[in-house]
Amino acid sequence: MMSILRGINGALSLLTTLPTLNTYPQQPGQAYAYFPLIGVLIGSVLWLTYTLSRAVMSTDGSAFVVLLVWVLVTGGLHLDGFGDACDGLFAQVDPDRRLEIMKDSRAGSWAVVGLVMLLLGKWIALRGIDPSALIIAAATGRWVMVVAAVAFPYARTSGMGGYFRQGLGRPQIAFSTATLLAVTVFFGQHALMILGSLVIVGIVAFWASRRLGGGLTGDSYGALCELTEVLILFALNSA
Repeated sequence: MMSILRGINGALSLLTTLPTLNTYPQQPGQAYAYFPLIGVLIGSVLWLTYTLSRAVMSTDGSAFVVLLVWVLVTGGLHLDGFGDACDGLFAQVDPDRRLEIMKDSRAGSWAVVGLVMLLLGKWIALRGIDPSALIIAAATGRWVMVVAAVAFPYARTSGMGGYFRQGLGRPQIAFSTATLLAVTVFFGQHALMILGSLVIVGIVAFWASRRLGGGLTGDSYGALCELTEVLILFALNSA
């Protein structure tokens, strides 16, 4: 039980700005098992925000408030990764230089354009969303990070993304996948819509790994999470 609590707390500390305990798993990668569970928590906060804001605000205003809370609860962690990934992956340079660009804290033109398009896309999707899709999107986005960390080598010799992969293995994949399946079945969402979104994300992940010399980075994981979320929102919006 203590190891489970440590894992959940580790995932909560990494993925959100919510208060956490001062206890962490022995190996950081063990926290990956609970990534979709933290996604459910994030999605639940967004669901509550959506429900309360819709009672007193217009559709556009409610969508903005939900998006704002989304950024605050996650600390913009994956948005930062998405911006860095845009700068690096779209640069017409060699893989080593792309990795250097992604490590640069300054935002380039591709990061700005990418983030504007991403946030605009989320805002549009949120204007007509079934609030349960928020939980599906947040949980699926974090599950994708687990799969990406297992399926692709780490592109750097060191870094936060590599550190947090220590201890990641089949048990984490199994538990995180079971969690996502349980959530999807519970809400009865359209499996084909979700599967289609994941196929697109898988193609992007493969393309990104080729651009980075055969692997992914922590920024890549965050970018894939954000891409998954916006695709799921649109997919379930149109379902």
